[in-house]
Amino acid sequence: MLSNDIKVQQLRAYQAIMVTGSVTAAAERLHTTQPSISRQLLALEEMLGLRLFDRTSGGKMAPTPVGLKFYHQVEGTLSGLAHIPDIAKGLLRNEQPPVRIGATPPLTNSPLLSDALRMAYQAHPDMRLVVESRPRQDIEEWIVGGQIDVALALLPVASPFLDAQPLLDTSVVAVLAKTHPLAKRKSLSPEHFGKTRLILPHRQLLRILIDQSAAEHGYHLKPDIEASSALTCCRLAAEGMGVAICDSFSPTAMSDPRLCVRRWEPTVPLAYGILLPRRADPRPIVEDLLDCLRRAAHTSGVIAAIGIQATASRA
Repeated sequence: MLSNDIKVQQLRAYQAIMVTGSVTAAAERLHTTQPSISRQLLALEEMLGLRLFDRTSGGKMAPTPVGLKFYHQVEGTLSGLAHIPDIAKGLLRNEQPPVRIGATPPLTNSPLLSDALRMAYQAHPDMRLVVESRPRQDIEEWIVGGQIDVALALLPVASPFLDAQPLLDTSVVAVLAKTHPLAKRKSLSPEHFGKTRLILPHRQLLRILIDQSAAEHGYHLKPDIEASSALTCCRLAAEGMGVAICDSFSPTAMSDPRLCVRRWEPTVPLAYGILLPRRADPRPIVEDLLDCLRRAAHTSGVIAAIGIQATASRA
C-alpha cells in the first residue's frame, strides 16, 4: 500500500543514486555510509510499492523503466529540495528570490530570450536569475508546480491552472544542408520526399501540429529519422542525413553555417507565448521581465534571426 510518509532523506538518496549510478558514489556524494543509502532506498521503494533500480554486477544501479518515469516526474521537486538552504539564507538576509524562467532548448538559446534578459539586466543589474531548459512536455508541470515563475513555450497549453499570453507568431520550416539538392528551392512540401530522407521531431506538441496540418491537406508524413529534440533534427540535417521539418527557433539556436532554412508548405502556424501561473500576480521584477520579453519580440533583430514568416503578437 502506498504510504505518504516519504522522507526527504529517502528522496535525496534516490536522487544521488540516479546521478552517480551506484550506492558507493551516492554515499560519498551525501557524506554518509553505503548501508545508510541502501536503507533509505529500500524504505522508499517499500513506501512507493515500486522497484526503482536493478542491482547489477560491479555495484552499479540501473534504473528500471518505472524508476526512470518516477525520476522524470519528481525531478522538479528534487531540484527544489537542493535550493532549500539557499532559500532560507536569502530570507534571513531579506534578499529577493531569483527569477526562474523556463523554456524549451531552442528558446533558451534564442535571440528572443537573450535580448530580453539583456534588457532586464539593464533595468535590474542586481537581479538574480535562473534559466531552466526543459522539454515542452515538462514546462507546464514545472510552472504549475512552482519550480519556475514564468515560461516561454509553444501554444496552446493544456493546464487550466496556467495563463497563456501570446508573444510571437511564426511557422514550421524545412531545414537542410546548403549542399542538399533541394536547397535550391525557395520552399519545400511533402511531394519532395520521394528520394529524400525526412527527419521529424517526435513525442512533442510540435510533431502533433505538423502531423495534423499534413493530414488536413491529404498527406501522411512517414519520417525516416525521428528525434525527441528539434535541435537534434537540425544537427542531423546539417550532416546531410536528410531534411528536418521543425520550428524556426531551432536552426537559429544552432548557428550552424552549413544549414539553410526554407519555407514549409502547407504552412503550419506556430504561436509562442508567455506562461504564468494563475494562482497569484507576478512579482514586480517578473512583470518587468515580461515587458522585456514583449519588447524583444517586436525588435527587428529577433524577427530577422528567427527568419521566415515571424511576427510579434499584438495581444
